[in-house]
Amino acid sequence: MRTIITERVIHRGEKRVKLIFDFDVEIMNILDTLSSVSWSNSMSCWHCNYVPGYFEILQRKFKGTAQIIDRSNCTHRNSAHGLNKCHLKALDKFEIYLKNRRYSQSTIVSYKKRIGEFFEFYHDKEIDLITNEDVQYFNYEKMIKPRASHSKQNMFITSLKLFLNTISESKIDIDKIERAKISRKLPEVFSKTEVEKILNATQNLKHKTLLLITYGCGLRRSEIGKLRIGDVNSERKLLLIRNAKGRKDRFVPLSEKLIESLRNYYKIYKPKKYLFETQPSVSYPGDTAYKVFKRALEKSNIKKDVGIHCLRHSYATHLLESGTDLRYIQNILGHKSTKTTEIYTHVSSQNLGNINSPADDLDI
Repeated sequence: MRTIITERVIHRGEKRVKLIFDFDVEIMNILDTLSSVSWSNSMSCWHCNYVPGYFEILQRKFKGTAQIIDRSNCTHRNSAHGLNKCHLKALDKFEIYLKNRRYSQSTIVSYKKRIGEFFEFYHDKEIDLITNEDVQYFNYEKMIKPRASHSKQNMFITSLKLFLNTISESKIDIDKIERAKISRKLPEVFSKTEVEKILNATQNLKHKTLLLITYGCGLRRSEIGKLRIGDVNSERKLLLIRNAKGRKDRFVPLSEKLIESLRNYYKIYKPKKYLFETQPSVSYPGDTAYKVFKRALEKSNIKKDVGIHCLRHSYATHLLESGTDLRYIQNILGHKSTKTTEIYTHVSSQNLGNINSPADDLDI
């Protein structure tokens, strides 16, 4: 018996049903009796208007002539396409939801990008037809096979779970969506001597002060450019970090050496609004701070493939080695959980250096 493969798709912004079959006169004669049947050059097939129960309707129409096989839930994908109108509308709704939840603009852009990639993969599939199997298949094709990072995979899962709050009907069971297991790697850390080499390799006073404050206050790259002149409280020896990760403010201690360095820097550069500026009242981009660090690292001849965040790791580790309580370090770094801060106990040489190897007791 002849076979007709059907599949629900979105074609030019409308719900349609693809009809895929080898040319046959009897099938074409029956197609002529159906309403809204058209040929699509882009899809290279006939297609008809979608109505609920279309599968049963086609089965009755072609009974005795052809068997109908529906592959609307098939996970196999062809090459990527752009987003259709329905997907774009859903993304706009998702953005409004995230803004109402007061997510930062950078987070909104990241989450929308992950969902947009998911929609591009299922460009011809309606949202209410996407299943858990589709999610698994996308994850395998776009995350596992290309060896994407754990964090990218988990960001997609987080984005999807939030997106599902914005749609009324879905076949996706949110409780069955699992995040990737994260292998926690120990952070790279500089010794104090290495930090000195990096700072001394920097001749530009602005760049040297920027790196010194980054290390001396344990700052994230995104926090450097946000620092304002008024955030420095030299009397209380505190630096205010505004609107940091998680939309939280925090204070970090300033030493006399840091305060003196900031004073010398201010006398020469006289920033208008932000502590570090590319031009008057224009904050220093995080990417520029990263480049400043990489140039200093190269000049210091330290052979470590790390970013500017390594200064923050080094600051936390050196605090721990000097006897600072872990809870204080957690507050200074702005960590939500102590578990995040506890990772520095694994890279600190404070206790490991005092452990004697049993090999020392061997009489050899």
